[in-house]
Amino acid sequence: MVGLADIGSFTDAGNRYGDLNQDYVVVEKAFSKDELSDKEGVKQCYVAAVLDGHGMLGEMVAEKAGHALVEDTCARAKKNGCNLLMQPPDKLKGALASAFEQAHQASLAVYDDPPSCISYPYDSLNKARYTLYRPNGLPVYRPDASCSRVCGDRLLECGTTCTMAVVQGDRLCIANVGDSAAALVSLSDGDVEAHFITTDHNGRNKNEAERITQNHSTSARISDDRGYLSVFAGMWAGLELSVTRALGHKHLEAHGVLCEPAVRSLSLQSEDTCLIIASDGVWDVMDAREAANRVMDVISGGGTAEEAARQLVRDTVMLAECSPDGDADNTSAVVLVFE
Repeated sequence: MVGLADIGSFTDAGNRYGDLNQDYVVVEKAFSKDELSDKEGVKQCYVAAVLDGHGMLGEMVAEKAGHALVEDTCARAKKNGCNLLMQPPDKLKGALASAFEQAHQASLAVYDDPPSCISYPYDSLNKARYTLYRPNGLPVYRPDASCSRVCGDRLLECGTTCTMAVVQGDRLCIANVGDSAAALVSLSDGDVEAHFITTDHNGRNKNEAERITQNHSTSARISDDRGYLSVFAGMWAGLELSVTRALGHKHLEAHGVLCEPAVRSLSLQSEDTCLIIASDGVWDVMDAREAANRVMDVISGGGTAEEAARQLVRDTVMLAECSPDGDADNTSAVVLVFE
């Protein structure tokens, strides 16, 4: 029977936002050793998540949402006869959707007491200092006068993508919102193969574009060029978002941004060797096959999952920094190795 042999993670700020890293990675075991010894036949349940925050205070949203999501999912694993992934598909989907909703609600606490002053980068080398104002009741961060020529007011509207994997025995479940993605890696006749098992939630996704058009056409549209969700009516007019589903968006829910995840569950097969969960810092630079080859090079050479995640992230950042624009995004990865 296939099962999890090793798990590791790594994150790097890149250079796009100076030293600010809005990615957040969390890995947890649902059961302690004592809990497992008391439950005969129960296998450990592993929960791993990669979150990519965006907007001012996006790093705070990612951390709050990540902690709440993993904590809630581990609690659900203990409540469901210790076999969370053996539930009927509809019930499992509902349980993880509820966990994402709990994480979303937890992340909204950022709006309750935001810091009055913050520093935020406006390019890879420089930061501006912002002060919180509330003109007409709207939370707005305004830059100091010394930076007003290069920085404008920033509305407090932030969120995070999230991709979570749950592994118990030979069962794997993936739930995600946004564009952080997971690729399942397998060996076929000695060749490395990889394919994405997550859903990208953006305007290039036909179903997402149709949902926005059908339900929110009076206030939002999908831009033709980049597939962004663009708000054109109301007090948030002019705001754009690269994803159509995310956690932590307080004001964009009314314009179609959902926190409900896409959920997929499957049984691991003998040819499945590992799973790579990563933020778009990785996937904007390399495809699933290239990432898989780099991870497998480390694992086949006797390296650990953590070493493989570190190598993948560092390779990605190096390639991005050596590209024509020299721009490396926040970059994070979790590698789960199966046996």
